[in-house]
Amino acid sequence: MINEINLKKMHHRSPQDTELAAAVRVVPRVAGMRRFVLQSLDEMGGTATGMQLSKLTERPITSIRPRLTELLSFELIEDSGKRELNEYKNTEIVWQITEEGKKYVLC
Repeated sequence: MINEINLKKMHHRSPQDTELAAAVRVVPRVAGMRRFVLQSLDEMGGTATGMQLSKLTERPITSIRPRLTELLSFELIEDSGKRELNEYKNTEIVWQITEEGKKYVLC
């Protein structure tokens, strides 16, 4: 599940050649990044916002948010129902690891 990659979801419907090439290039790193984000969320006590994860991991938010969306679709994380303001005064979801997600952290 966490290692599944759907290349079609990584680009627009009619991608330019450069967009498709970029998607193909990052495919090998996506599964590892999912695990990294899930592990980092666990290290933060099991709950965090995307921006908090970005700061902790020193990775761009544009690398973190897509992985959160994917982890949510796999039901490895969920919306905690809490919201926090980020540094830009925007409200962010506080994500939490699900019981299923905890199984992947222990791997």
